[in-house]
Amino acid sequence: MSGIAACALVAGALPLSASAATQTDDPDTLIVGGHEATEQYDWMASLQRDGNHSCGASLIDPEWVLTAAHCVQDVQPSGLNLRIGSPDQTSGGTEAGVSEIKVHPEYSTANDIALLKLDAPVANTPIPLADASGEPGTASRIIGWGLTCPVRGCGEPPAQLQELETNVAPDAACTLGFIDGASEICTGSEQLGSNACFGDSGGPQLEGEPGNWRLTGVTSRLGSPVPVCGTAPSIYTDATTHLDWINQTIGA
Repeated sequence: MSGIAACALVAGALPLSASAATQTDDPDTLIVGGHEATEQYDWMASLQRDGNHSCGASLIDPEWVLTAAHCVQDVQPSGLNLRIGSPDQTSGGTEAGVSEIKVHPEYSTANDIALLKLDAPVANTPIPLADASGEPGTASRIIGWGLTCPVRGCGEPPAQLQELETNVAPDAACTLGFIDGASEICTGSEQLGSNACFGDSGGPQLEGEPGNWRLTGVTSRLGSPVPVCGTAPSIYTDATTHLDWINQTIGA
C-alpha cells in the first residue's frame, strides 16, 4: 500500500486518514510500495466527503461498516457517503449513505475505531472479524486508496485500490508511535519503504488467505513521529480486542 492519510499529530504520531486530513491536509493518500489489488474485495469501502475519498472502511454487517474514529471527527452522518465493493474509488460498486456514527467511548489516541450505520442494508458480503490477531511474524495484508508516494502533498491518490503484503511486527518496532500493545497492532513490511500512508486510515489489516480473509486491524497512524510513509511500521487498532463493543453496538 502506498500510505494511509494522516490528519494531524496525535501523541507524536500522524493519523493516516484522509477525512481527518480535510482540515489541514490533502485527504487523498495511498499505500506506499504496494500494487493494484489482485482480487475482489466485496466488503471494502471508500468513505467519502463531498464525493471525494477520505478514508477506508470495511463492511462487517449488511448495515454497518468499521473505520477509524479519527476519520469521522467533526462531521455529521449527512456529510458522509460510501462506495462499497468497487476497486475504483470513483465509480462502480454499491453507494450508501450514513445514518449513525458510533465512535468508541474511550477513543483518544488508542481505541481509534468507529462504527457507521448505513442508511439502508446492502447486498454486499461482509468480511468476518477474526477472534484474535496473530503473534509477531504473522503474515497479513493491508489495502487502501492512500498515497503511493511517501510525503503529504507529493501526489494524487490512486483511483484503483492498492494492496501490500505485511506482517505483525513486535510492539517495540512502533514505540516511537506510542503504541498501546494491548489494543493495537504494529504492522511492518519486509519491502523497504513500503507501508500504509495518508488516505489509508480506517482501512483493514487482514490475516488469512484469498477467499478466507479475516479482519484483524483498522489503520490508525504512522508508527513514528517522522511524517514520511514507509520509514517505520504503522499502527493499527486491534479490532479483535473490541469485539464486545462492536457486537453490542451492532446488536443494540
